[in-house]
Amino acid sequence: MKKLLYIFWQYTWGILQNLAGGAVYLVFRIMGCPHFKYQGALVTIWTIRAGSMSLGRFLFLDPTWRTRDHSLLAHEYGHSVQSLMLGPLFLPVIALPSILWAGLPYFERLRKKKHMTYDDAYQENWANKLGARFAKPENGPKALPAAKPRKKRNAAESTEERI
Repeated sequence: MKKLLYIFWQYTWGILQNLAGGAVYLVFRIMGCPHFKYQGALVTIWTIRAGSMSLGRFLFLDPTWRTRDHSLLAHEYGHSVQSLMLGPLFLPVIALPSILWAGLPYFERLRKKKHMTYDDAYQENWANKLGARFAKPENGPKALPAAKPRKKRNAAESTEERI
């Protein structure tokens, strides 16, 4: 019942970030990236080294992630809970500041100068706390899901299928 409420709330109150997350999810699913379900969320281990990201119920983990590292999965799930709480405000209040905090050289220099960690930003610290409260390690995958290789077709196979 909790999973159904989670999904329903994500697709109503959090529809904006879920539409964006769903589009990204489809691209990486077509590319054959491994994915699994986690407490109502759809988790993809994407192939780009852009860190990790959450958009509603869609969590995207860095390709170096391993199942024994529950903290990253919990953190991203924490962002998913933020989506439930903030709805349409998630993108300007959490997502945009998170992207800027992670990606702008200015903030990288500021963190270094003031001896701050990535998690010192309000949105990241809050995600850690929510993840610690709501993400359960026992619900995570026991093994890393295998990537599904994309089937390459040669020109002859493609022509035969069209006929």
